[in-house]
Amino acid sequence: MIVATAGHVDHGKTSLVRQLTGVNTDRLEEEQRRGMTIALGFAYRKTTTGLSIGFIDVPGHRRFINTMISGIRGVDLGMLVVDANEGLMPQTLEHVRVMDLLGVRDTLAVITKTDRVTPAEVHALDTTLRGLLPAAPVFPVSNLTGAGIAELQAELEARATANQARAVRGHFRLSVDRAFVLKGAGLIVTGTAIAGLVAVGDSLRLYTTKSGSAGIKVRVRGIHAQDEAAATGQAGQRCALNLVGDVNRDDIERGDMLTDAHCVPGLRFDARLRLLDDLPFPLKHLQPVKLYLGARRLSARVYFLDAETSPTAAGQERLVQFILKEALQVCWGDRFLIQDDSESVILGGGAALSPHAPRWHKRQPPRLARLRAMNREEPAEILRAWLEAEGPPVDLNEFKAALNLQDIELDALLALPDLAERMRVRQADGDWLLTREDWAAHRARLYQQVADWHEAHPMDAGMPQARLLQAPGGLLPAVFAAATLEALLEEKRLQLDGGQVRCANHRPAVSPLVEAAWQRLQAFLTLGGFRIPLLSEIERELGLGQKLQAAVIATALKAGNLRQIGPKRVALPAVLHRLAAEINRLAARQEHFTVIEAKAHLDLGRDLTIEILEYFDSIHFTERQGNGRRVRDADLPQRIFS
Repeated sequence: MIVATAGHVDHGKTSLVRQLTGVNTDRLEEEQRRGMTIALGFAYRKTTTGLSIGFIDVPGHRRFINTMISGIRGVDLGMLVVDANEGLMPQTLEHVRVMDLLGVRDTLAVITKTDRVTPAEVHALDTTLRGLLPAAPVFPVSNLTGAGIAELQAELEARATANQARAVRGHFRLSVDRAFVLKGAGLIVTGTAIAGLVAVGDSLRLYTTKSGSAGIKVRVRGIHAQDEAAATGQAGQRCALNLVGDVNRDDIERGDMLTDAHCVPGLRFDARLRLLDDLPFPLKHLQPVKLYLGARRLSARVYFLDAETSPTAAGQERLVQFILKEALQVCWGDRFLIQDDSESVILGGGAALSPHAPRWHKRQPPRLARLRAMNREEPAEILRAWLEAEGPPVDLNEFKAALNLQDIELDALLALPDLAERMRVRQADGDWLLTREDWAAHRARLYQQVADWHEAHPMDAGMPQARLLQAPGGLLPAVFAAATLEALLEEKRLQLDGGQVRCANHRPAVSPLVEAAWQRLQAFLTLGGFRIPLLSEIERELGLGQKLQAAVIATALKAGNLRQIGPKRVALPAVLHRLAAEINRLAARQEHFTVIEAKAHLDLGRDLTIEILEYFDSIHFTERQGNGRRVRDADLPQRIFS
């Protein structure tokens, strides 16, 4: 169990921790000289049953609020400490707010220095604290005489026993609050484990401000958990990890994240934000703020996701997107706190909902509905709410990444009776969950898109596959549309040929207009004989118009009634067959022939002769040898043109 102290400066937090553990958490010379904690201090004690309780002594001075916030992160119990003589002070109330905003729900209050006041004054302060924290028991103690310490220790031991069943979920994550080099061991980083479990020998990624989204690969050589050497460390424990990798101590800063490779930093995340009740000014849309998450402090802007972008009044709760100046590794449930940009006023706090939030289309109603659904305590509840909300199928890869779930944890969720009834669609590039009725509807909708295409384009062999996968207009991801298409292909309701998707019973039809135009074109090309015209000449002579002429030629090419012999010419197979026969006659007289000799034999112009010979080369009827050509396969024209 991790316990964090909170309270005004010089109210006896450090002395109390020393009474409970025998450890002086003021480790810095300046702290010991001034009697004021300015950095996080750590101490541990064993319960009578062998459990470990870790104490984080956070600074109470106003100037060290960021250090205080990083200490509160990931704790199990908040211990508010109040001087019996001074009572509630500004930092006392501020720390209570911080604990509330950061989700520290289990608290207790300790009245220190009771030896300096009367019992009546202690009782009055006790009553005040119970009003401030109604659910928190109050323990009057004296760090000087030891009075009340035994009762407080008994309460802590009871809570530690009840807390030992804490679930260890997700991939390992730790927000670094210290890094140093230990002689004989090497690099050590410390922090409170936020999620998951780590073991000696594991490979992790250290994300620093310099590493970028790839992070730095490190290996865990040793672990101290709760101040003892251990083979593993887990969520809820203070951990010191001995790391091996290509990283320097000077590159590591407070707030850098140590995780496994499944968690990648991003520049945006969506969140639920609650504003304090007594703000001196409203929070505006896109206002710059200072964001505190884990041990990191960074600049950000607040983008209101709700329909209203008017200034947010005190006490409101809003859906927002944080736009960050530096990449930050975030997962669902991460608690944060914001101050104004000058860091003089705490504005509010809340919880991260969706990491890697999109830059565009972020206010679409189905997406906002799913964000609101993430304001639940358990992943199973969120998944059920996602399934009930309108919108595309649930992207299980997105869900798993957002909630920092391991594959085995996701599989366990999907094995729950009500979720096991759903349809899971898995492909190499995606994994989705939806109702069986919705799956049938998606397949029917995709099939209908192909059928509608046939109706609008009866002469086409099919609908271009790329266009079909984009057809939903952004409502469905292309990878899901591809999975739906794959299912229809397996069912043989659709067929794919050369990048064209068609219904199994579809046969291309030619319209009367195209058929009539084809008859005119065919007659024109037959009449021209070997003198194959340019496309521009066809357009000028027949006057079909560019659109109709293109449709006629495309249809004839697909049907094999025309051959493309160059970029600007098409020819009838019968004409090409006769041309090839003449080339065979020429080759019978002389094995090798030149362009000039072919031109004279065919009685054609030089450019047209070259195009015809190059086409014959491309189909391997002839081949070029030096300045001449020879027939390579004399029987080929009979096979392909007749």
